[in-house]
Amino acid sequence: MRNLGSKMKKVASDWLDIPQDIAANLPRVLMIGPYRAHIENHQGVERFSRTELRLKTARGPLSVTGQKLVIHAIYPDEVWVEGEITEVKFLG
Repeated sequence: MRNLGSKMKKVASDWLDIPQDIAANLPRVLMIGPYRAHIENHQGVERFSRTELRLKTARGPLSVTGQKLVIHAIYPDEVWVEGEITEVKFLG
């Protein structure tokens, strides 16, 4: 049944010309070079250290790894992380 809901959201977003990340609450990741990442539609921080930021998302955990990571700004549904970013990946 959950799959049907996802399909309906996709059809609705296509029909209404709404970006799928907004319609389905999918995470959006914007990289600015290897030094800054802006992640929208997260559901909280699972783990943070100088080498890893792990966020909860509707699709599963999202990991940002690197060196000298610092959370520059954090809001209820978005986060800016800065540092020497080497990898961004979904773990789920």
